[in-house]
Amino acid sequence: MRQTIATPISVALFLIGWALTPVFVRYMSGAYDPYTQAFIRYASASFVLLLYASRYHRTELIKAFFAWRTLLPMSLLVMGMQIAWTVAIYNTTATMAQLVTTLQAPLVILLSFAVFHEERKVIRSPGYIIGSLLCFVGVIAVFMRDDGDSVRFYIDFAMLLLMCVSIAWSIYAVWGRHTAKGLHPVAMFTVLSVYVSIGFIFTMCIFGNPETLWTAGIRMNVTAFVSGVVCIASAHCGFHYAQVRLGSSYCSSIQLGSPFITHLLAYTLWPDEALHWIQWTGGVMLVGGGLLVIRTRWKKGMQLDNGQGTAAMEKTGNVCK
Repeated sequence: MRQTIATPISVALFLIGWALTPVFVRYMSGAYDPYTQAFIRYASASFVLLLYASRYHRTELIKAFFAWRTLLPMSLLVMGMQIAWTVAIYNTTATMAQLVTTLQAPLVILLSFAVFHEERKVIRSPGYIIGSLLCFVGVIAVFMRDDGDSVRFYIDFAMLLLMCVSIAWSIYAVWGRHTAKGLHPVAMFTVLSVYVSIGFIFTMCIFGNPETLWTAGIRMNVTAFVSGVVCIASAHCGFHYAQVRLGSSYCSSIQLGSPFITHLLAYTLWPDEALHWIQWTGGVMLVGGGLLVIRTRWKKGMQLDNGQGTAAMEKTGNVCK
């Protein structure tokens, strides 16, 4: 019963947390440079997670620290992904950042096909394939620009960074699920966040401006702390918990709803968050493809569960005979 409740809660944590992320990052862009903002957000997350994991998951936390050969390389991937993500948001809108990174959903599906045997039946189904194609077409539509005279395909530096983030994220999601099967999700990400925070000290000192930690003021530092706890600590732990139980591709598909939550919040703050008609079309295709993927995953999961149940009953019956 506890796990039944925990799974939807974990989904809500990462869905809401990551929908808020680009809004927080853009809101704080006037107070920090990208490298300092990345540091203070991750440092806040690691601080809270260390306190929590030390109290409730001490044994698992020690085990995770001993798994440094796996988690240290993963932390380097997270560092690069986080810096690219933050810099990209400084150069585009929160909504566009969220829409472009939905490309991660079909990429995770492809990687899951190669790594996890239990997901291959779902991924081979026509519904999953059609949903993924809709995602790809939707992303292309998001790249389109309507300048009044014509509609054209447009990619700038921020878009390139966001595509790199999508590729890195798909690797992180599949790698994270594989690792979380042997480590507790909270303990695993606690150690990851500590490594990433230490790494960001160097990038902040070399490329950023650490003085903004003082000049930003108390209100902005509190905002950064809340952002780190909600969008990093809670969201990542919730994601790793959920994807062990639901699958990497399924959880990444659920994230397709994030851009519209982001848009509703960001548009109330910044008028330039408005989308053109073709971008709205692409967004609808992305969500439609995601819903088709989720529906297919659900149906296949039910069939698998029913099949296992039938097999168990037949086995029991044979024993009784």
